[in-house]
Amino acid sequence: MGIALAEVIGVDEKKCVNCHRCIAVCPVKLCIDGSGDHVVINHDLCIGCGSCIAACTHHARHGIDDTEAFFQAVERREKLVAIVAPAAASSFPGELLRLNGYLASLGVSRIFDVSFGAELTVKSYVEHITTKDPKLVIAQPCPAIVTYVELYRPELLGHLAPAHSPMLHTIAMIREYCPELAGHKVVAISPCYAKRREFDETGMGDYNVTFAALSRRLTEQKVSLSQFPERPFDSPEAERAVLFPTPGGLMRTVEREAPRVAGRTRKIEGPATLYRYLDQLGEMTGRGLNPLVVDCLNCELGCNGGTATNSQTKSPDELEGHVEARRQSAQNRYRRRFGAGPSKRLKRTIESRWKPELYVRRYEDRSRSVDLRRPDPQQLEEIYRRMEKHSEADLYNCSSCGYNSCEMMATAIFNGLNRPENCHHYQMSVLEAEHAAIARLGKELHDVITDADAMIDEIVTITERTNQKSFDQYASIEESSETVEQMLWSIKTVSGSADEKQEVMRMLVDAARDGQHDLAQTLHSIEEISATVHGITDLIAVINDVAERTNLLSMNAAIEAAHAGEAGKGFAVVASEIRKLAETSGQSSVQISRTLKEMLERVSASSAISRRTGELIAKFIADAGGVAESMSGIAGAMSEMSVGSAQITGALIHLREISAEVKADYAMVSQSLARMRSAMSSISTTSRRNLDQMSASEGDGRR
Repeated sequence: MGIALAEVIGVDEKKCVNCHRCIAVCPVKLCIDGSGDHVVINHDLCIGCGSCIAACTHHARHGIDDTEAFFQAVERREKLVAIVAPAAASSFPGELLRLNGYLASLGVSRIFDVSFGAELTVKSYVEHITTKDPKLVIAQPCPAIVTYVELYRPELLGHLAPAHSPMLHTIAMIREYCPELAGHKVVAISPCYAKRREFDETGMGDYNVTFAALSRRLTEQKVSLSQFPERPFDSPEAERAVLFPTPGGLMRTVEREAPRVAGRTRKIEGPATLYRYLDQLGEMTGRGLNPLVVDCLNCELGCNGGTATNSQTKSPDELEGHVEARRQSAQNRYRRRFGAGPSKRLKRTIESRWKPELYVRRYEDRSRSVDLRRPDPQQLEEIYRRMEKHSEADLYNCSSCGYNSCEMMATAIFNGLNRPENCHHYQMSVLEAEHAAIARLGKELHDVITDADAMIDEIVTITERTNQKSFDQYASIEESSETVEQMLWSIKTVSGSADEKQEVMRMLVDAARDGQHDLAQTLHSIEEISATVHGITDLIAVINDVAERTNLLSMNAAIEAAHAGEAGKGFAVVASEIRKLAETSGQSSVQISRTLKEMLERVSASSAISRRTGELIAKFIADAGGVAESMSGIAGAMSEMSVGSAQITGALIHLREISAEVKADYAMVSQSLARMRSAMSSISTTSRRNLDQMSASEGDGRR
């Protein structure tokens, strides 16, 4: 297989959006895998033309060169020589020789102008044409063109100029004619990322340092070329070959050496036309319609606007103006120095640096790497069906996929390099199907919205009723709260009264017990009095007996006094008084007896009453004790009811607060429902307009 192709273009996966713009501008297209979320480059199929770098607006593409490796070599103090491409005159206008001064400041030993290598290249071309009389010569200073022919147009390999590019001519010249530089590595100051491949394939050249990377480094390090002295090149001075980076520069240089060859030269550049031209060139050559020399460059602005320059957007007048000025200056110097014979002098200089076979270039057929399968008609139809292409009318060839034709896109899909989802027609078909589905869903949605609108009206009605009930509930809670507060006050009052009554009853029981005790003592006293009275009755009986005997004695004494006569008159008086006393005592005892009898009757009645009173007091005490206990239970119950009522009051307060919040929430719900009703009305109107627009769109699509 030979040497693998170096990676000269990288992809930043984070920035790549797989937009396929890179595929659209790529001349070969199938070197890019667009089947994933980001594109992937197959470097063995990429020609390194750099079209994708300029086309990527997401800055997901970047060129790869050896600039960092070169500066590391500088730090290692490697022995270095530099070759500077003639396009440097347009990328570093007015400072070309100061660029040499900068390179020398880095430790580069010698600096050579590739323009003189271009003069040697023209010599090689003219020698080949005059000695071999080829039917066709394809110029090959551009490595992207060489890789394209090696990979995709191997039938043109025999027509590629069998000579090195100007850069390789310069390197070969250094190796051959500057033996003192044998141990030095070659640094190419280049406008092209693909030059790396040319160096690898030929084993010539060590570091490809691009204009863009070098300019960026100068800017980052705030280094200006103006601060370095001008340093001339160490190579012989070129003349017209300084035009090589300009489209047609080869042709104009050949014209000086072989005017008839220049008249049979085709100038062509730019990916948009060059590779299509090469695709047809084999056929044109077979038909004898080909030019003798194809002066071709990959970049539309030539090497002046190369892939590794910052000049792709500049005007060709500006870029070529700097090169033309250099060409005019070189020709004037030759005229001044060599008079009328500058061409002879230049010719001798060129011949002194040229040998047969020294600058011969050989190429490799890399077409075996292009392992791309072509689908047969049946496979193609299957892929088309996957792409939603069911008839000829569906083959748009719109190029939106980047492949320019539906067949090429299908081929990419067949090789796993893309997917149907990236086809515009497929996307449109899917969109149409989705549009139809959306239309159906839109109709269903409109119906749902209509139902929802009606449901919202019902909800609004229910909410209004509920809201009114919440107001009624709030009023009831307020009223209940007031009633419970009154009840709580009554319970507290009753509880307090019960406590007071319990205390009074307790005092009453205590008083009753005291009265019972006093009554018992009274009853005992009455019984003692009764006993005493009975004793007195007995004494009265004795008194009565004494009175009767006294009366009897007085009567006997009166009788004796009467018998005594005068002597017994005093005694008779005494006997009379004694009889009166006896009578009086008898009457008194009768009266006392009667009184005591009444007293005993009354004492007996009092005793009976006292006993009944005692019994009643005892019963009262028992009943009062029960009442006291009941009053205690009532007081406890009232206390518990008071506590419970307090909890009820707290709950009612909380319920009232919640009810107030519910009332406020219902007000907010009512407002929200009003807004929702308005929004649903708007949504319904929008849905209706959307349905009308979809219906109109379907009508337009059918027309």
